Amino acid sequence: MKIHIFYRHYEIEGNDYKGRPSWFDFEKCFLNFLDSIEGENVELHVLMDGKASNNFIKKYLDKFTLHEFKGGSDFASSMFAYKLAYSIVKDPLDLIYFVENDYLHVKGWVEKVTSLFNTYSNINYVSLYDHNDKYFLPMYDDLASKIFTTQNHHWRTTPSTCGTYIIRNDLFQKDYDIHVSLQGDHNKYLWLAQNRERFVVTPIPGLSTHCMEGLMSPTINWEKINKI
Repeated sequence: MKIHIFYRHYEIEGNDYKGRPSWFDFEKCFLNFLDSIEGENVELHVLMDGKASNNFIKKYLDKFTLHEFKGGSDFASSMFAYKLAYSIVKDPLDLIYFVENDYLHVKGWVEKVTSLFNTYSNINYVSLYDHNDKYFLPMYDDLASKIFTTQNHHWRTTPSTCGTYIIRNDLFQKDYDIHVSLQGDHNKYLWLAQNRERFVVTPIPGLSTHCMEGLMSPTINWEKINKI
């Protein structure tokens, strides 16, 4: 089982300060990701909205396959990622990981994800982000989750996630029509749950985090992980 990673990036460096922690840095985030997959059975594709020559990403071209394109929006970038994955990944049992460029990861996530899919045959969508808002927003006061385990981690069901997630290729092929037609992450996952009985699972504790102040996966010192 190989993991095909489609990492979406654009011409940005440093910290855009759009709700980010003060220590956040796009290049450090990317280096953290490279460090987390080193030596693993993965294939990394970087999808560059713009020119790699105009960005720090040019320093690491030997680490991945580069795909440059002109999108200009999150939706256009997503569509490019879905269409590229649909054309590249052939083995139905391989995993696809769509990753946005503002996620930090802990080492060992590849092994834990592989264990999850090897342990349970009915896994649908997997986010490595333990959404902090599920623990404090009033709308989730009555949220019920199924908790289950593999040999090396705990997992829970959750209503939805963001645009960064892992899916097995055979299911991606089945849901491809929805991914290239519906906009809005939350609404899309709710539609998939209601109409195709899909579900999302996330780890406890998180194996990655969306780097947004106040919303990062709890119990982990992400600032320390960022300082690689």
